[in-house]
Amino acid sequence: MKKLQLCLVALLSLPAFLHAQVTVSGEWLRRHDGNVKLYRIEHGRLEEVAASKPGTDSAFGFYFKPEREGFYVIGTGSTFTPQDKYTFYFRKKDQLNLKVVDTTYVLTGQNSPENQAVEKWHNTVLPLERKGIYFSMSRSTYVDFFPLLEKIHAQVRQTKYPSTGNKTFDAEFAVYREMDLLFCASELLSTPRSVHPSAADYTAYLKGINPSYFTADTRLLRYPQGMRMMRTIQALPARMGHGDPRDYSLEARLKGVENDTLKGEVVLQHAAGLKTYLGYTDMSKDYGKYILTRDQSIRAKAFETELAKKATAAGGKAVNFTYPDANGKNVSLSDFKGKVVLVDVWATWCGPCKGEIPHLKKLEKEMHGQDVLFLSVSVDELKDHQKWKDFIKSEELGGVQLFASGWSDIAKFYNIKGIPRFMVFDKQGNIVSTDAPRPSNKELKLLLESEVKK
Repeated sequence: MKKLQLCLVALLSLPAFLHAQVTVSGEWLRRHDGNVKLYRIEHGRLEEVAASKPGTDSAFGFYFKPEREGFYVIGTGSTFTPQDKYTFYFRKKDQLNLKVVDTTYVLTGQNSPENQAVEKWHNTVLPLERKGIYFSMSRSTYVDFFPLLEKIHAQVRQTKYPSTGNKTFDAEFAVYREMDLLFCASELLSTPRSVHPSAADYTAYLKGINPSYFTADTRLLRYPQGMRMMRTIQALPARMGHGDPRDYSLEARLKGVENDTLKGEVVLQHAAGLKTYLGYTDMSKDYGKYILTRDQSIRAKAFETELAKKATAAGGKAVNFTYPDANGKNVSLSDFKGKVVLVDVWATWCGPCKGEIPHLKKLEKEMHGQDVLFLSVSVDELKDHQKWKDFIKSEELGGVQLFASGWSDIAKFYNIKGIPRFMVFDKQGNIVSTDAPRPSNKELKLLLESEVKK
């Protein structure tokens, strides 16, 4: 007999607990991070409730009293990633019995009508999930994904989902199916792929998505990965040629969002990407009014506190580096003491780096005549030296341009593992930030202006 390791959650008085408990019993026969976790859905994101360590026989389980009837998630890994996670529906005294295998899960033993319906849906959408969500395994692109998406969408539209006898579930399940299909598509569009669709490649299903439909109420906040896919949903019109796909501003993201609680979540999602306390205070001035709920206030304060800590921790001495410019003359970071220095670490092969160039040029123009030096360091390999020189000329790049011949000292000194990377140093050669905002974010200009005034 299998030894089931159970995690007991929300144990109050034992009789009351046993009367209301949900029992989960399963086997986890695929990869995991050492624990199988139970998550609740909070404002379109996952929050861990409990963890159960599978035994040598892969058995795991939970006893818990659900805070509310609704969808919960069981899985492994980070709360921020959708891989290795499965959604189920629980109300008081439910039982869930399942086996998680290499590619999916199957229900075993006794299970509720609600979770039998969820399993049937999961099997319907599974081919899209494998291609859209497990992208590192499938290597799928829009070329094979879009036809499958249309096929399954047509199948879903023709399928009648019978009532389970639970009106609350039936209503929420209809919303869940709608969101789940879209999530598979959004992951295809928002994750790295070898090729990407042009505006003409988008199919009827995707062209029919109206972002305002999903931002008029709180349906996104009831889906496990709702906030993860919101940005992709909002960007769909621009991807199809109706707007600027490079406008990532908070102002642009809030346009069309009608629900006040959802506005607060958009603001918090933006705050999570801020890199400076100055940026946070500037954001709060115009958009702090959208932080409405207690949960949102707690998370906003956490972001503010963390950025304040970073601001007070800066000030260490810069580690010097020296590289040749386009004329072969060696130039060092230390040559520019007396000026605020913005360092841009980039490469000609880096798409996001090149995407920042128009914003960098604009920033350089706006700060002309001030004590700011723009220093760009290319990590292109030596074989691409001429390509780098030609790119500088054709794009009319300003500032000081240096060539590092690959991932050399600068990457090692400043622990740079991805580009573009922007760094700011003060007039005395001290570190202000080794992971500064990008020029496309006005937060960077605020930071530079602040340093110039010191």
